[in-house]
Amino acid sequence: MSSTNVVAVVFLLLVLARWGVQLWLEQLNRRHVLAHAGTLPVAFKGVMDEATYAKSVRYTLAKGRLDQLEGTWSSVVLLAVLFSGVLPWGFGAFRQGLGSSAWAMAAFLLVTSVALSLPGLPLEWYDQFRLEERFGFNTTTQKLWWIDRLKGLLLGIALGYPLLALILKLVEWMGPWWWLWAWGALLGFQLLMMVLAPVLILPLFNKFTPLPEGSLRERLLKLAERTCFRARSIQVMDGSKRSRHSNTLFTGFG
Repeated sequence: MSSTNVVAVVFLLLVLARWGVQLWLEQLNRRHVLAHAGTLPVAFKGVMDEATYAKSVRYTLAKGRLDQLEGTWSSVVLLAVLFSGVLPWGFGAFRQGLGSSAWAMAAFLLVTSVALSLPGLPLEWYDQFRLEERFGFNTTTQKLWWIDRLKGLLLGIALGYPLLALILKLVEWMGPWWWLWAWGALLGFQLLMMVLAPVLILPLFNKFTPLPEGSLRERLLKLAERTCFRARSIQVMDGSKRSRHSNTLFTGFG
């Protein structure tokens, strides 16, 4: 067996293994949920009623089924792309049209990444506007949903394209040690994003306002103090314009 065939078999086994593990984990979770679906657990008493718990069980099961479908579909698409010959064809077309510079190859990688994300859009749409809507969680609009994806695409181009080009240039400049320099560049980029994302990127999608003075703010600051978490500010995000799910997040170093 040639080295090319060995690599192809390894890729096939890895993709199938990932898909199998995802299905197995979802099935484990499903069995666990069904085993405790009959009665409200003691830990939830006083927090939610029987009707709410039953709804959460139905939602978890429906979400799990959709996750299994998404995992299967993404694996099928990935295998189709890997073994259909479309990648070598696209690579050749890019080299013929744009040359083999780092910028051209970065464009090829970026276009490939965007193309691989397109088959999953219908399931993402169904998740938001059918499943989430059925259980009363969706609050976003079609317009906002598509604008979010357009913003994400433009951000991916603005940030990802130069980064890909830099890594490919490092391959040219640094020889056998290119991977170490690439790791350093990626690490530096991630650290920079930790600083810039809350200030420049997250506000492109949501509005942030300081949490007003009051008992909630005081309790949160005391909790942070007890856990040795230095909170510079507490902001309220208008996440309810997309979903009724509650959530919280932390940004910054440490």
